[in-house]
Amino acid sequence: MSASVPDPRAARLVVERVHDDAGLAAAHALRLAVFVDEQQVPAEEEIDDLDTAPTTTHVLARDTQQGGAVVGTGRLLTDPAHPGETHIGRVAVAASARGTGAGAAVMRALEEIALAEHAVAGPDGRPTVRVELSAQVQAIGFYERLGYTVSGPVYLDAGIDHRDAVKTLAS
Repeated sequence: MSASVPDPRAARLVVERVHDDAGLAAAHALRLAVFVDEQQVPAEEEIDDLDTAPTTTHVLARDTQQGGAVVGTGRLLTDPAHPGETHIGRVAVAASARGTGAGAAVMRALEEIALAEHAVAGPDGRPTVRVELSAQVQAIGFYERLGYTVSGPVYLDAGIDHRDAVKTLAS
């Protein structure tokens, strides 16, 4: 049995939280390239009001050896009416960066934010947060490798097969 060797390009990645309109525009540009151009999702379904909601957090993964080019993005949705629950979505990785760890880096950053800022006391008193997502069927293996449990039936979202996935984080 062979162990997987991490891609050396992962060391070139820096993940940052979006704090301004330029960062959001960069996230949108990558999402449009991946979801609209590649996957034929209608643009009006891709960009939505949740992008600018005060309860939404976006992150960008940049490749430091490509002049800081944005190679990954994702967003974390929260609802104050449901403490301890979050939803990760709109995870996109540039075609040139797939398989480099950019997607995992985006997920790790969003999970860290979820746990640090949205956790509640679990049954044992430790901070916990439930992270939910809608996984494209073709990406289920990626999410399972990150510890997500996939369940429920396949359903269409923007014309693409998805299944629900969940992971509980604790500190």
